[in-house]
Amino acid sequence: MSADDLTDEELLALDHNNHEGAFRGYLGGSRHSTDKQGFLRSWVKPAAGDMILECGSSSGKTSIDLARHSACYCVGVDFDPHAVDVANRHRDQYFPELTGRCQFKQGDLTKIQFDQPFNKVLMPDFTEHIPDRIFARILANIAAQLRHTSLYIYTPNRSHIFEILKHRNFILKNEGGHINVKTRAQLVAFLESNGWSVQSSTWRASSIPAVKYFESVLGYLPVLGKLFQRRIVITATPN
Repeated sequence: MSADDLTDEELLALDHNNHEGAFRGYLGGSRHSTDKQGFLRSWVKPAAGDMILECGSSSGKTSIDLARHSACYCVGVDFDPHAVDVANRHRDQYFPELTGRCQFKQGDLTKIQFDQPFNKVLMPDFTEHIPDRIFARILANIAAQLRHTSLYIYTPNRSHIFEILKHRNFILKNEGGHINVKTRAQLVAFLESNGWSVQSSTWRASSIPAVKYFESVLGYLPVLGKLFQRRIVITATPN
């Protein structure tokens, strides 16, 4: 069954993320969380005056981390009310000083009306969780309201050997919520066909030290290199 064959009810019922566990990993400085958040900060470069929208904010760790390390303003939107509760609760418990600059709300990104002129829109580990029909509507809604925004997409790469094994259920198991993992070429084509101009398209390696070393070397091989390009890193703007 393709991702677009899933009904809205079936999509909502999928196990997309362990929100509590993800935030514990962030607080505890897990290797994965430290690597991801550090990269996102260096890539997005949050600064005073930035108004950042995070799509699919889950546990809230990305918006919280950006707000902690800069004077930016962040809003995380998630369709799951439990995720929003986790994010708000943990922000209030551990980082109450961010309450005025980092907020989380439940909403449908295909039709939500933005009340702030967000100049940066983040989709970190988000696009792999949604079918194309929803992805296209989210892109259209953002482009219609935020004409001068920049979109940042960070997502697994379907051509990587790990994703190939996961999707064949061989050795590795695919995450239940990863229903629409694309290759970099597929993601670029999808953005362009939905009214977005890709400004940059690249990849980065895994967070596991030994794996990261080999990927950083083998990822540049002609033809076979795509098997070792772990994460897709794309920026785009509305046409």
